[in-house]
Amino acid sequence: MVAFSSSRAIASFIFGVLPSILLIQIASPSQAAKVPLADLSHVLEKVRNSTGLPGMSFAVLYKGKLIFAEGFGKRNDRDPFTVETVQPMGSLTKAFTAAAIGELVAEGKMDWDTTPIAHYLPEFELEDPVLTSQLTNVDLLSHRAGMPDIDFGWYRTNTTRRELIKRLKYVKLDSKLRTTVQYSNVMYAVAGEAAANVAGTTYEKLVEEKILKPLGLENTGFGPIEMGKRFKNYAIPYNAASYEDAQMGRFITGYLDPIYLSEAPAGNIYSNVLDLVRWGRVIMQSGQVDGKQVLNKTSVDQLVIGYTFVTGSKRTPEFAPVQAYGMGWMPDSYKGKNYFWHDGGVSGYRSNLMVFPDDDLVIAHATNIKVAELMANVPFYIADELFGLPKTQDWLAVSARNSQAQYDELKTARDGVFPKQIKGTSPSRDLEEYVGSYADPVYGEGSVRLESGSLYFKYNVFDSKMEHYHYDSFKTELADFYIQMTPLATFTLGDDGRVAGFQMEVMGLSLLFTKVAAPMA
Repeated sequence: MVAFSSSRAIASFIFGVLPSILLIQIASPSQAAKVPLADLSHVLEKVRNSTGLPGMSFAVLYKGKLIFAEGFGKRNDRDPFTVETVQPMGSLTKAFTAAAIGELVAEGKMDWDTTPIAHYLPEFELEDPVLTSQLTNVDLLSHRAGMPDIDFGWYRTNTTRRELIKRLKYVKLDSKLRTTVQYSNVMYAVAGEAAANVAGTTYEKLVEEKILKPLGLENTGFGPIEMGKRFKNYAIPYNAASYEDAQMGRFITGYLDPIYLSEAPAGNIYSNVLDLVRWGRVIMQSGQVDGKQVLNKTSVDQLVIGYTFVTGSKRTPEFAPVQAYGMGWMPDSYKGKNYFWHDGGVSGYRSNLMVFPDDDLVIAHATNIKVAELMANVPFYIADELFGLPKTQDWLAVSARNSQAQYDELKTARDGVFPKQIKGTSPSRDLEEYVGSYADPVYGEGSVRLESGSLYFKYNVFDSKMEHYHYDSFKTELADFYIQMTPLATFTLGDDGRVAGFQMEVMGLSLLFTKVAAPMA
């Protein structure tokens, strides 16, 4: 464990890499001692070990002072995870995307809720032309467009974002705008691409020019490969087969994904916790840095207003009765304290950024493993301690329970959920007859081949053996380091008795691949 508790070390780091507009006042040792979080380092390290996190960093910015900033564990198999360690931040990207669009709105090049997205991006077309003509930036950025989770079709593919967007006209959607969140990475990709089209540049350059450079966020950028080239101090992702394995430190080592993220506006930013707390404070201060208006105040304030309701189970009394989604941020309240936040999960990494605007508190957390429920709960532990709030839950124990539950869910997805197997059955056709190319208008093309007496399904990065289950159904493991699931592929026959296609349920959606031609090359 490497502590970054020295005020001198922190100040040296900040002054060495940031322009003057983002200098943060650092608490002196005597000031820090008065803050009621004296044992936070010990607490975090203990819970990190007990919940199975290989490495992590944590930063707390309170009233403009960095009162806590520390790294824990390892960022790879050798080196310590420090507060300077960069890693992919997943859906924290959404707030940057929305803020960049906000700058275009301030310039009069786009608007929030009047002009349809299709006006800015002609490639965007839905099955229902009325819905196409209605959807605006706010609809996409607050997740109320009703787009189902079709991420599997965009996962680790070399198909361009524009081409993937063209497929959206084949998605079955409810024509009515929703009042509840239907979370969609794809719609963020559409919004980001529309903004880039308006600006006449790429999405990445748009965010760099509108957000990252003006704010001096020099540890923040796009894509794991670029991250690895720019920085030596970056985190490698890890996974574990079970909660017990994670607790024992039996990790599976990952790698930096070389495939371009098609949903980049939804989740492709990398950063570190020092940049994140500065970013959170900029949003908290309506786009100001040290009294200077760097981002448009009106646009920034729009981001943290609730537009769409988040539904789910009944909430505990500490929180507002209903949670909302803004644009890249989720406004809420905890024991009477207003806050807005977002978390992120991508490619074996997790992150969280929480802002208490009325109390001038920003908390950032990053870790290099897929399951990390600790970061969702530690901010409430800190709020209780810092504000002297009544203790109503043991948030650290909640992290352990939730981690176990998430590992259980991942195991279910990895092993698959199948109907009762009918023993002694066999496929209705010779295996050669299942061979061929198959296509779905939303998900694109894949192929089935016969090799050494077994069928294999090739789709994007997956090349999966299809293990016979019963009749014309085959267990098909779709797995790489980042995702593991085993759906059941069931072939169907046409009126002529020949193999016509197969159906497969992925991420809660039923995919229907139709046989179209000979096997792909």
